[in-house]
Amino acid sequence: MNDHDLLVAKIVVIVVMLLVTLIFCFLPYVLDRWFKWTRRAKSNAREFFAVLCLLNFGGGVLIATTFIHILPAVVGVVGALQKCHMLAWTPFALPEMLMCTGFFVMYAIEELMYFVVGRRQRQKRKAKQLQLQLNKEQAIMQCCEKQVQLNQSPVETVQGETVQVETVQVETVQVEPEHVELMDVEPEQPNWMRGLGIIVALSLHELFGGMAIGLEESVDTVWFMCAAIACHKLVLAFCIGMEIMMAHTRWLIAVIYLLVFSIVTPIGVGIGIAVTENSSANVPSIPAGILQGIACGTLLYVVYFEIVAKNHAGWRIFLCSLGGFLLMFGLQIAVVEAAGNSSYVCPN
Repeated sequence: MNDHDLLVAKIVVIVVMLLVTLIFCFLPYVLDRWFKWTRRAKSNAREFFAVLCLLNFGGGVLIATTFIHILPAVVGVVGALQKCHMLAWTPFALPEMLMCTGFFVMYAIEELMYFVVGRRQRQKRKAKQLQLQLNKEQAIMQCCEKQVQLNQSPVETVQGETVQVETVQVETVQVEPEHVELMDVEPEQPNWMRGLGIIVALSLHELFGGMAIGLEESVDTVWFMCAAIACHKLVLAFCIGMEIMMAHTRWLIAVIYLLVFSIVTPIGVGIGIAVTENSSANVPSIPAGILQGIACGTLLYVVYFEIVAKNHAGWRIFLCSLGGFLLMFGLQIAVVEAAGNSSYVCPN
């Protein structure tokens, strides 16, 4: 009966987490109808104070998630794997190296996408510049032809006498091709890339967060972990929805991003349920340790390059980031108190 109640609780958690996360992901789009955040100029939309507060609050949440939650978990898993001789001992700090690997992997992926899309934009811009230059040269030629025609003095014959008709000189404006300046503007970063970095970085972590719920052994701890992780994820869901909306991402791509982010935690719970049915949850996993380390690095990249990279934003923005950090710090303490002291067991 206890196993049945535990399974029912985990299934309910899957449904609740999916629905509530979807609501918080799309909530910024509903609020935008009243606050008109996206109606502002595109260059100033992200500078709107309310948006800055929410985004930097999410940045504080991500900083705490990276350094207080994920990184210590990676250190524990990698240490257990090395202690059990499932991973070789290294002369360097392997967990931190995995984090740096994830950072540079995310950096390389974004630069690659920027190069591919940027090259296409440069080709289109070059074609437009050539067309503009051709149109200007044609306009100049037409202007010169008209001026020549106006400057010719026609001769008329009146009653057998030749009369020189005075012509009116029309001053024309000469537009020299070499004086035409064509702006060489750098290709703008595509809107879909702004949300892609956040989704890629957070999906793995949220997957393991769902696994943490699915691996619990009692109904009480399942609901407590669900509440703690839900508070964490719902804050992230709202901030991610806000970030994607303010980037003016196309509706279809935004829906795909938010659906992926919403469904990864329920998938993680399902994986946790499958693991508890077949093996012990205290056995360290090599894929889990490596993927969590890489996710930690990608999350670190997102924090510093996508959200909190602001120059002298002000004390109120700083307090928003600090508030997000303290919120996650308190939730982390609650999660540790609920989970108790856990230790890994080497497989036989």
